[in-house]
Amino acid sequence: MQSKNVRRGRRFIFVLTSAVAAFLVVSSISCIRTDLIENKGPGSGRYDMQSAERELSGTYNVTGTDENGNDAYTGSLSVNNQGDAYRFRWTTNHDRHEGVGIQIGDSVAASYASTGGGAGCGVVLYKIASDGSLNGRIAHWGEYTYGTEQAVRTEGTGFPGMYSVTGRAADGKEYKGTLKITKDGSGYDFEWKTDKPYVAFGIWKGSSAAASFGGTKCGFALFSVEASGDLDGRWGGQKAITFGTEKGKRQ
Repeated sequence: MQSKNVRRGRRFIFVLTSAVAAFLVVSSISCIRTDLIENKGPGSGRYDMQSAERELSGTYNVTGTDENGNDAYTGSLSVNNQGDAYRFRWTTNHDRHEGVGIQIGDSVAASYASTGGGAGCGVVLYKIASDGSLNGRIAHWGEYTYGTEQAVRTEGTGFPGMYSVTGRAADGKEYKGTLKITKDGSGYDFEWKTDKPYVAFGIWKGSSAAASFGGTKCGFALFSVEASGDLDGRWGGQKAITFGTEKGKRQ
């Protein structure tokens, strides 16, 4: 039969071991990065601008239809990483286009024009948080460094409305002002009033929105990046009543 002292010793060792294990668990939890918890995208009120960005460079076989769902086309899309942004080049059985693209998470948007004719065009891509705020990136045709912009809604309850914006241009200059978004046919008009006023036309889809500025010569495309790496998107421009569709299958 064991003595009382032996039994007490074993109880003491068990209690001490349990206390150490509990301390390690608590310490591990306290060391988890809070930025990874707080920036999970829609549902948290904020969005992690770096989350799950798949490399897009490559060649895609594209199929699509025009803005009215007619006039199907086929061709190829070349996407090249230029640093902060991508260069897009389409060659289809209809025409050739070239543009600049930016990516946030599983969304990518591009502003494009006829090859050689896109000076002045640009694209903005936003991720929309659950509180309605917009977190975006902006790039200009022929340039491959993006600026950033945050917009907080001040009027309205849906996507259209008035926003207070703050941003940093690609050259590092900070700015602030307002953004007005209004429904226009199947798309939306964007009007910025900052030190450099802009107007644009674009699309809202789920937790993403994209628009192209620079005039009617500038079109836009908004793609979802699928798990396979393929692209599924819609495209249009300021003259469009409805949007065209395009799928890109990575070669």
